[in-house]
Formats: sequence, structure tokens, C-alpha cells
Amino acid sequence: MEIREIQAIEGANAYSHRPIIRAIVDLQEWTERFSNDLGDFRLRLVESLPTLADHYCSRGKRGGFLERLQEGTLIGHVIEHVTIDLLTQAGQSIKYGKTMAILEEPGCYEIIFNYENKEGAVEGFKQAFCCVKALLEKEPFDVVQAVNRILKVTADYKLGVSTQVIVEACQERGIPVHRLNEGSLLQLGYGRYQRRIQATITGATSSIGVDIACDKEMTKKILSDGGVPVPWGHIVSTEEDAVVAFRDMETAVVIKPLHGNQGKGVTLQIRNEAEVRAAFKVAQTYGDWVIVEEYIEGLHYRLVVVGGRLIAAAKRIPAHVVGDGLLTISELVDQTNEDPLRGEDHEKALTKLRIDPVVLLTLTQKGLTLSSVPEQGEIVYLRDSANLSTGGIAEDVTDHVHPDNVDLVVYASKLIGLDVAGIDLVIEDIEASYRHKNGHIIEVNAAPGIRMHHFPSVGKARNVGKAIVEQALPSGNGRIPIIAITGTNGKTTTTRMINKLLTDQQLLVGMSSTDGIYINQKLWVKGDMTGPESARTVLRHPDVQVAVLETARGGILRAGLGYEYADVAIVTNVSDDHLGQYGIETLEDIAHVKSLVAEVVKPHSYVVLNADDPLVVQMAKRTKGRVIYFSTEKDNIRVRKHLGKGGTAVFVRRGMILLCQGSSCCRICSVKQIPVTWNGLAKHNIYNVLASVAAGWALGLSAAAIRNSLQSFSSDAEHNRGRLNLYELNGVHVFVDYGHNAAGIREVAKTLKQFKSGSLVGCITVPGDRPDTLVREVGRIAALGFERLIIREDSDLRGRHPGEIAQLLYDEAVRSGMHPNKIEVVLTEIEAFRRGLDSCVPGDTFVMFYEHIEPIEEEIHLRLELEKALSSESAQIEWVVGGEF
Repeated sequence: MEIREIQAIEGANAYSHRPIIRAIVDLQEWTERFSNDLGDFRLRLVESLPTLADHYCSRGKRGGFLERLQEGTLIGHVIEHVTIDLLTQAGQSIKYGKTMAILEEPGCYEIIFNYENKEGAVEGFKQAFCCVKALLEKEPFDVVQAVNRILKVTADYKLGVSTQVIVEACQERGIPVHRLNEGSLLQLGYGRYQRRIQATITGATSSIGVDIACDKEMTKKILSDGGVPVPWGHIVSTEEDAVVAFRDMETAVVIKPLHGNQGKGVTLQIRNEAEVRAAFKVAQTYGDWVIVEEYIEGLHYRLVVVGGRLIAAAKRIPAHVVGDGLLTISELVDQTNEDPLRGEDHEKALTKLRIDPVVLLTLTQKGLTLSSVPEQGEIVYLRDSANLSTGGIAEDVTDHVHPDNVDLVVYASKLIGLDVAGIDLVIEDIEASYRHKNGHIIEVNAAPGIRMHHFPSVGKARNVGKAIVEQALPSGNGRIPIIAITGTNGKTTTTRMINKLLTDQQLLVGMSSTDGIYINQKLWVKGDMTGPESARTVLRHPDVQVAVLETARGGILRAGLGYEYADVAIVTNVSDDHLGQYGIETLEDIAHVKSLVAEVVKPHSYVVLNADDPLVVQMAKRTKGRVIYFSTEKDNIRVRKHLGKGGTAVFVRRGMILLCQGSSCCRICSVKQIPVTWNGLAKHNIYNVLASVAAGWALGLSAAAIRNSLQSFSSDAEHNRGRLNLYELNGVHVFVDYGHNAAGIREVAKTLKQFKSGSLVGCITVPGDRPDTLVREVGRIAALGFERLIIREDSDLRGRHPGEIAQLLYDEAVRSGMHPNKIEVVLTEIEAFRRGLDSCVPGDTFVMFYEHIEPIEEEIHLRLELEKALSSESAQIEWVVGGEF
């Protein structure tokens, strides 16, 4: 067996409102093999993973999965539960899992489960697959090693504590926050309100300030020139120069890398040349240039300044162990590292103690070795530097900092030019002024770690993450209005209408749709942009004030939603398109997928639903949002009940569009006054208009603004390209439309039949990935709706043989009563268009349902130019002939 695919879906999706992993496995020889028919497999599985006994499975009780194992369950289901078990052992809380057979691919199963850490969850699935495969093949499998591997991967990709508390601060304020890379780069908010934070550096942090802070010597010079007390010293690049500098200073010194961080390579209280040489070698492992500077006696404090305010202060206590009279220093280190609060790096509140050359040198200075056994209660400091990154701990002292010391660190942050700074102050007593207690600033840090303030070992926690978020985004939640439109038909037209409503209000709109991403009415990215990645592209544009997002079924199924929730969610309708794809077999399945946009909205958001579609109406029960119904039916009972409860609805009465809330009604305009309705004949576009009116009202637009915008929205290439666009060619009415399913083709035919004209001719096809039943339905609808047909095929056959779709359409059209001599099959799109158009006579109406609009428009424009040229030439001939007479 093999893994075919592993995919993380990070937003709300068709399976769960939480992020999930979706994996596909091909069981091959283990297909349809049951756990109770595999010898001792079940016993070996439970022996390897005894915690499987805790799994409820579908039985709803502890031990439920073991019952399923004993009764017999498929291997895909086993892999699901082993995945959940391994991830649970690795510390992830997995609340949801599901296994489904993929009907189109016998032997393949879709395994879905939620996760907390994406990379760790993917690794967990891989380990679970290997575990089950090994046990099936009667090979050993090391569960402990597998869990450790998951833990390692999780730690490698998990957000550090400092970044995580910033994420939590955003969540508390309702600010959408997204990780932009595998590190600590975050986007806060959307569009024009978005901000970025990396670690604790904000988007407004001065890059010059960061550069200065990273250059310790430059930092000292600027601070010293500004009157800030700093230790003096020298920069050296050789061991001999370090010794010379030490002799010159005639005091205890500190030796550290010029460009180091997190206390790495720092040795304090060096008092002889031998220690200088040893410390220099340690420091130079982190860079060629080394600082030899005056050692300042006192306690070490870290003070965090954000936006010119002191937010937190902590006394930093160096890494140490406490003796018990029995264990060696080495053994005490191991014992200390067993504390669950200590991690390998920055993933936990504290960092594990590490034995390195600095520790060995520090112990040597104290006359100790790793084998020394400290007395009961004796504190042995392993380092003199007090960084948490090297195993130190912190004690909060924020409430005890002397005002002079506050002024000093705030001033220092401004001198360096940092909006967020970690100031290292050495002073005998933080409660006394630095002026009287020999206080010196020894370092200024850009991107200071803040876990010591959130999780001090002693004292009160300080929410520095919240202060940093407030600095980056002082007010609001960073959101822009999001309007999401889904449904089987009408999505694109509704999306474009709403885009115009908002653009006419002088707003800069970002729109994603079937033909591309548009920013401020300019095409930004061409193509079908109705998936979550396109939504994210719009929301990441730094100028966008409002997002209008067409949201298709395929994108939801493949990758979920690209946003947390919409402020206005619209569902136009549900009809039988795309059946047989991604496990979607029924109209109810389609409705379930599309309802996601309504399900995830917040109580303050609006959900606009088609009251004439029973499947859409059912979505009102699954949303927390405020429902607005729209309807073209006379006295729709659902609308009447909704209004009776004080709800809002948009509907048509006696040809007039009304927007009502409870008993209060507002007239928008006559349906016939809106060009896209074709004088009220295009019922499908009336639905789109009503949905757009509802969205406009939900967004706070006035009736006049809505009316003015819609009355200037036409079915032409400028406003609604490819949607019932009309051209006149040699007396033939040519309509270009994207109808590609039965419902769309039916509505177009129904609309155009109401026009007084000659024959109605349609050029049709169906995408190849539709099931035969839907293809035949299009053939039947087209035969009933048109007097003649041109049948073509898409250039992308989507797995079909050439001519296969055309034959199905032809056969069904004939079976539905159309005479064969009324049907032509021309497989190539442009040739089918030319043949259909050339077969028409003046007064006929020809409808081209296209796949690619550009070549169709190009052909139309060529013919229009030729018609114009011939008309001009004819006029000249008449003038010449008239002149001769």
C-alpha cells in the first residue's frame, strides 16, 4: 500500500470548521481486508499501542474502537485511529477523524483528521501509515521513536513562545492573524489595515534602528554620546589583542561576540589572562570580531519598552542548579532539564540547561567541575550571563523599577530608534536610581524575547504581546468588509454587481471571480480565481478597502475557505452541476458544501439566501448570522414569515423591487429599469439583482446608491463580460454566455424565447468531468429550448475521448424530439461558433456558450470591422453611381 496524497487545509472546510489534514491512501493488496481476518494483527496492534483502548470511535464509549477491531474494520479506518493515537501521545488534541472510500478509485481511501500543528500532524500520519504497514507485514515498529520524531518535527515548526503570545493577543481582539512563512512572520489584519510582525519586530520598526542594535559597538557609542552610562571596552579579532585589551583595562572584563545574541558565547567576570584566552576562543566561534569590555558589578535586568512606554521588567537569574549533597553538577543539570516547562529552544517557557565551553570555564573559575557534588541547598551558577536562552529564569520586577531607570531605558530605545526594545540594565538595585547605584545599559535588543515576562518563574506575568499588537495596530481589529458569494449559477454576475455598488461609493475594491482577480477595477491576475488562494491574494493587497469574493464549490472542497468569515455571505441557488466529483453525488451534497460560507459567519454578519430554493432556505438553520431572504415568487411564504418576525427581505411585487424589514418597506426601483434584467425578461438576472440589493443594504448603502449603481450595470463586455452579452452581426442577434450546465442553459433559452425574432440557435457543450446523466440533461434541456443546435466540445476533454461528450449530447437531443437535421456537430470551439453564426439568417438569434471567451470576442470584432468596412464601401459606390447619374 502507499500514500497518494497528504494535504493540509488550514481554513474552514467542507469536513470541519477547524483545520484538517486530508490524506489519500491506496491500500492495494489490503483493500477490503478486515481487522478480524488478519491473524494476530489486532493483538499486535493493541500491544504496540495500548492507548487505543481509550478511543471511543462511533460507539461513543471508551473501548469502542477495540470493539470495531474485534468485529472487523477496514485498514483505512485503522490508519486513522493510529494517527490520532500517535498525535495524542505527541501532545496534540485531535477531536475529529473520518475515513471514507473513494468510489471512483477502488482501494483508495480518504482519511481526514483535525490538527494543532500542521507539520507535526503530517509527520504523525506518515508514522501511523508506517506503523500499520509494518504490523500488517509482521515487522517490528518502534512507537517511542515515532512519537519522538513527531515531537521533533512539531518543535521545528511550532511558533516560539514570543510569537505565540502575539497570536493569542490578536485572537483576543478579533484580529485575523496569518503565518506567512515557516518562521515567525505574521500578517495581522486584511487589506489596507494589515500590519506585519516578525518575532517582536513590527512593520514600523526602523531598519536602521535594528542595524544599530545588532552592532554592539555602534549601540554603545550612540548611547554614550547621548549621555547614557555604558561599559567601555575594545573590539579585537585576535587572541593576543584580547590579552592586550585586558591588560590595558586593568579590571574584570566581559568577553562576547560583536554580533552575538541570546547570550551565546558570553563570558563574564574574567580576571586573568588564561581566562581571557579561553573566553576569546569561545566568543570567536560566533564571529571573527570580539568585544572585550568592562565588567559591571550588579544584578541583571531586562526591561521592555514598547512605543515609548515601559511595559515589563524582569530580574534575570543565570542558569544554575541547587545542590542536595548527593548528586553531581552534571546529574543536577539532567534533573533540572526534566522540568516539563523546559524545552530545547524557545518553544517552551524555559530553555534546558546546556553544558558548553562557557559553562566549563565558569565552573573552572569557581574551582568546580561537572563531577563536583554541591552541598544541600548550595546554589551553583553555571553561567554569569542571565539569558533565558541559555537556561536562566526570570523574576518580575515591573512594579519596582525606579522612575529614573524607566526614563533611562525609554530614552535609550529612542536614541537607538526602536519602537520595541529589550534593554539590558546592570544595577545593584532596580528600586534605586541608576545615578546612585552604578547602573549601566550593557545592551539594547531589537526583537527581544518576551517569554520571561509572560511566564516569569517568580512574580506577576506581563502581557507584552498585547502591548506589541497595540503598537502595531492601535485600534480596530484590522478587518475589512468581506462579501462572499457562492451558489451554482449567478455567482459571477452577482459578484460583479456588488463590486460596482462598492466601487461607485469610491471604495477601492478587491474582487476575485471566474475570470480573474481585480483590484480597483484593474485585472491583476487572469484565470479562474474562485478558490481560497485567490481570496488570500485579495486580502493581502495593501490597498484594498473591501473584498468581494466569488467562492466556488471546487475551491471549498480542495482547500476550504481563504478567510475566517464573511461580513455578508450570499448563496444564490443550488442545482445539479459538478455531481460525481470529490464525492459529491447529490444536490444535498452540493448544498452541504456551499452552506459553509453561511455556517462560519458571526452573529453580527449577514447571510443572504434565496427564499425560492428549498435547499438554500435550509441553510438558515445552520447559520448564526442575520438572514436576509430574496425572492421573485409572489407572496413567498418563507419571506412572509421572516418579515413577520421582524426580519429583512428583498423581493419583487408588481414589477417593483422592495426591500422590507418587518413592516417597513423601501422601494428600490422597477425591475425593468435595471438593464441586466432585459426589461424584466431575464428572471435569472432578477435573482442576481435581488441578492446584490440585499448585500448593498447589509453593507449600509442607501436605496438611492443601490438604485443608481444597478441602473448603470449592463449585460455588456464592460460590466458583465461573457454573461448574456449581445452583438448584432449582419442582422443576427448574437449572445455570448458562459452557461455550462442545465440550469444556466435553461434560463438563457427561456429568456431569449420571449424576444420576438427568428430561429433560436444554440452552440452547446458540457465539461468532460460531468457524469453522463448531467451531460444528457443538458442535451434534453437544449433540445427543448432551442430550434437548432451546434454541438461542440471543450479543448480540455477532462478525461473523455474526442467526440464522446458530443455524441451523448446529440443522442439525448434526438431522443428529446429534435430532428437530426437540426443538429450539427463541430468539435472545435471557434469553428463551431463560425459554423453556427454562418448558418443563421437575419432575424435569427444565435447563443454561443463558450469555454474561452477571447477567441470568440476576437472573431466577433473581426466580423464587425468587416461589416463596417463593407458598409462604408457600399456607401461610396452608391455615391459614385449617384454622381454619374
